[in-house]
Amino acid sequence: MEWLQQSYELTTVDTILVAAIAFLAGIMRGFSGFGAALTIAPVLALTVGPRAAIPAILLVMMITSFQLAPKAFGDAKWTVVVPLSVGGVIGIPIGGWLLIVIDPEIVRRSISATVIVFALIMLTGWRYRGHLGPMVAGFAGWLGGFISGVAAAGGPAVIMFLLAGPDNAAKNRAAIILYFIFTQAVALVVYWIGGLMSLSTFWVAAPMLPTLVLGTWIGERMFGKASDQLYRRIALAFLLAIGLSTFFA
Repeated sequence: MEWLQQSYELTTVDTILVAAIAFLAGIMRGFSGFGAALTIAPVLALTVGPRAAIPAILLVMMITSFQLAPKAFGDAKWTVVVPLSVGGVIGIPIGGWLLIVIDPEIVRRSISATVIVFALIMLTGWRYRGHLGPMVAGFAGWLGGFISGVAAAGGPAVIMFLLAGPDNAAKNRAAIILYFIFTQAVALVVYWIGGLMSLSTFWVAAPMLPTLVLGTWIGERMFGKASDQLYRRIALAFLLAIGLSTFFA
């Protein structure tokens, strides 16, 4: 068992805490399509460090993305999903490279401040009424991919772009889920090439997976009970809470 002790970096208390946080994160992930990585990242980064935490988080996020994929494929608006995903795939390697060479804490705080500002603006009821074309979608995807690569926190850039547009909650949620499937797959490859993936990554991910999957299953069943307006308010309130908690963590 010595090899297991060397690979598994979490204490018993940390394991319980991470599993509990993953359950709550899964509920929000199943309901909104995003937010799980942002919820787990601050806790896990404090226990094992950002360079070990972020690949492990993306690994379990990839699994829950496939869990949510069947319904998302049916609801997707592909004219939005495709440019978002292409932009994200381009942005991920740049962010992953920065994760290797710079302190991700600087990026994390900058992201948190941006999320707070835009969530507050959109909670006032503001919504973009113009045309959100492929170029804008591609840039939003690139920004989300870049942030995901460096800090596993690319969701806010994409969800704020989608919530600013005219589409309903089902289409927005589907776009987020499918976007993450494409970008997370690329991110894991980038992390592997960059030497950030190892056996310990799987052991760090292990305590999150069961409770995250369960929470995601519960959250997905809650989604159908919410109106578009309620979905928007809950998603923005959750973004604001994430921004504040991660900025002051």
